[in-house]
Amino acid sequence: MKRNKHYAFVLADSLIALTIISLGITFTLICHQCLVRQSKKQCIDLAAYRIAKEATDELITTHQPVYIRRDKLSAVASEEKVIVSLGGQTILEVGK
Repeated sequence: MKRNKHYAFVLADSLIALTIISLGITFTLICHQCLVRQSKKQCIDLAAYRIAKEATDELITTHQPVYIRRDKLSAVASEEKVIVSLGGQTILEVGK
């Protein structure tokens, strides 16, 4: 009987260890996905700021409304505001 208790303890210990390891792997993958999403969002934001800067620079030199399109990003700069959108969604809007 003592021998069976020993095997049961080893089995329970192994199950707990495997559960802890699988939770660690799961949380690591979740954190990795969050970091990838944040990185993509920051790259889009950086591109939006750059295209907005380019549109405002051109507005200042030409004194006419400007429309710039780079890949999927588009920027419209007028005397009142600058709007940068990705597809149909506004990403950045800066007013006077």
